[in-house]
Amino acid sequence: MRFPFLIAPALLAAGCLSAHRRGGLLFEETFSQGMDRWWVEGGEKVWVEDGHLHMKADPPQVGPGFVCTAWCKETFPADVRIEFDAHVVDSEIDANNINFFFCYSDPTGTPLFETRQTRDDAGYKKYHGLNGHIITFLNDFKGTGGPNADGSAKARVRMRRCPGFDLMIETYAGHCRKGVTYRCTITKTGGKIAFAVDGNTVLEAVDPAPLEGGLLGLRTFRTHLWWDNIRVFSNE
Repeated sequence: MRFPFLIAPALLAAGCLSAHRRGGLLFEETFSQGMDRWWVEGGEKVWVEDGHLHMKADPPQVGPGFVCTAWCKETFPADVRIEFDAHVVDSEIDANNINFFFCYSDPTGTPLFETRQTRDDAGYKKYHGLNGHIITFLNDFKGTGGPNADGSAKARVRMRRCPGFDLMIETYAGHCRKGVTYRCTITKTGGKIAFAVDGNTVLEAVDPAPLEGGLLGLRTFRTHLWWDNIRVFSNE
């Protein structure tokens, strides 16, 4: 089923959709206790080092381990504010791929943990038939969006809805570079969803058939990166 998404313009210079935290802290993860609250699908290696969750899915060529997903075992409500740090260490093809899943669930009601072995290679299409939203923030390594004014590569940022892998909104602007720690924020209130990087709103869209709550997941493609300081607040 296709949804007629109502898309607002990207506002790189504006603030977040809602800077006000309307509810309390639901979840906080600094990985000080390791990976007890997570499970992994695919990838070459996932480990905790210096308080960061490292995710390596960057073999020299496409093959086993070139994609990876780490799921949090907690279930979250539909209306939330999610904050996290992401830092690309390296990428063989300069993808610098930061990919985040939220509101994820199986339409049949089966817990995703019970079906994890069917996704042990983390094949992307295996997530497209589930309920959920995907935010992708990466380097435009193919140059599709053209360069920035200074000649540097732009970031490519997009928001999708599943089932169907429907593109809600996409933009090319700013940067997604190696060696930079980005503070990312996802805000969902009903069908209104916004994504911000370092306090600046990059994407806003409205889903006319809002998804219920579910799991959140960390994902990458052809990239070694780390994640940290994940916080989820109620936005009800």
